[in-house]
Amino acid sequence: MTYQWWIVLALGATALTLRVAVPLAAGGRELPTWLRNALTCATPALIAGLVVTLLWPASGVVSSTRTLTALAGVAAGVALLAGKRSILTAMVGAAVVTALLRLVLG
Repeated sequence: MTYQWWIVLALGATALTLRVAVPLAAGGRELPTWLRNALTCATPALIAGLVVTLLWPASGVVSSTRTLTALAGVAAGVALLAGKRSILTAMVGAAVVTALLRLVLG
């Protein structure tokens, strides 16, 4: 498994932990507004971090095909969000578009 997939799995686990474990730990009590807002913004922030990590690796060498396919995936995700789809649908859609383009373009 490549490091990109480890990053995806780690971010997914982190987002799931934030969205599920924190409210469970509260034990049915109302969460403070600042915490609810932070949990709402956590997943998009993690996705943005993933995009930056995958677009600009530490080596500094990024192929144009890799950049274009990633940007096409991001565009697909943004379009799905603009169409009032869920964040999960947008993430899956972005990943599928990117993967298919990379498969086709090599």
